[in-house]
Amino acid sequence: MSLVFLFLHILMVFWLVAGVFGGIVVRAQTRRAADLASKVYGLRLAWRLTRVYTLPGAILAGLLGFYLVTARGFGFSALWVQISSVLYLFMLASTLFYLTPRLRRTLAAGEASLAAGTPNAELQSLAAAKLPSILADVNALGILLLTAMMVFKKP
Repeated sequence: MSLVFLFLHILMVFWLVAGVFGGIVVRAQTRRAADLASKVYGLRLAWRLTRVYTLPGAILAGLLGFYLVTARGFGFSALWVQISSVLYLFMLASTLFYLTPRLRRTLAAGEASLAAGTPNAELQSLAAAKLPSILADVNALGILLLTAMMVFKKP
């Protein structure tokens, strides 16, 4: 039974990776878009990736991971478990409480700008911010670090 949960955990990690790394590509292309309609389309894609891949993947991979720590007998006293738990919780919190709401606001501002025919001040302000891109890249790096800790763990 533990192998089934391990398989599901790995599947959800791949699901999460699809959203996070796909989001990096979409974000880069959206920044380079020449017109407002293309930028808003990129924001729609980013929102879809977040809702369909990133959020479910992050939540389910984490829940399954915490279950596996106890089911496979590692416990929470191992240093790699403590470090990976803190890193995961930081990534989840930044995604749930900062990146996702900010993307939703940016998309709404983009849709309003598209309806008006010109970028509004809110869209320009939200799009110019550097912190969302930095946190999204930190989350991608966090996935790589978590993967390394899972591969090289010591029981």
